[in-house]
Amino acid sequence: MKWQQLLNLIMVRIKQVIGLYAFVLIPMWGMFFLNDVLLFGMWNIFGIVPRAFDVGSMIGVFASWTMHGNFSHLLGNTLTLLQILFLFGLFEKNAYRTVLKLIVASGLVTWVIGSPLSIHIGASGLCFAMLGYMIGGAVFARRWGYLLACIIMGTGYWLTIKQGLMPQQGISFAAHFGGLCAGLLLGANSKHTYSATSQRY
Repeated sequence: MKWQQLLNLIMVRIKQVIGLYAFVLIPMWGMFFLNDVLLFGMWNIFGIVPRAFDVGSMIGVFASWTMHGNFSHLLGNTLTLLQILFLFGLFEKNAYRTVLKLIVASGLVTWVIGSPLSIHIGASGLCFAMLGYMIGGAVFARRWGYLLACIIMGTGYWLTIKQGLMPQQGISFAAHFGGLCAGLLLGANSKHTYSATSQRY
């Protein structure tokens, strides 16, 4: 890869990082304030209700990541996503498609394994799905970029996973565990595309 090609690739990926921030964070923050100001908290009733076939729960499978109980809940997920979205923007050829797959996959697994009559909201399932995707890609698909990221930031990642998988009151274990499993599966079946991308320039 020539220097000009490498520079072009870096610029494309930086633009993708910025686009991912807008793609994920604007709906999260926008829906939080819209829900608080105009919807009187009613948006959150459309969270994931495991194995329920009503319209609200189906909406939750696709949109629960935009629902948050309070500002600290939103802020915590945002800080995690800022880091992971940066890595996704750098290492994924089509990061938007991957994020959409992880949203749906984590929502579906949460819907399948969650406790009956519970309701699951928040972007933490997506966070764990993205972490799982990185780990699965690094370990099983030999995605060297993700392997390096896991090594450098591994302590923080493993601490997040450990804390998130410990059953706690008010914390959705099903979303965390389901997201992690969904991400591991998708990541293990992913392939790096650096060479394919570089040939376009």
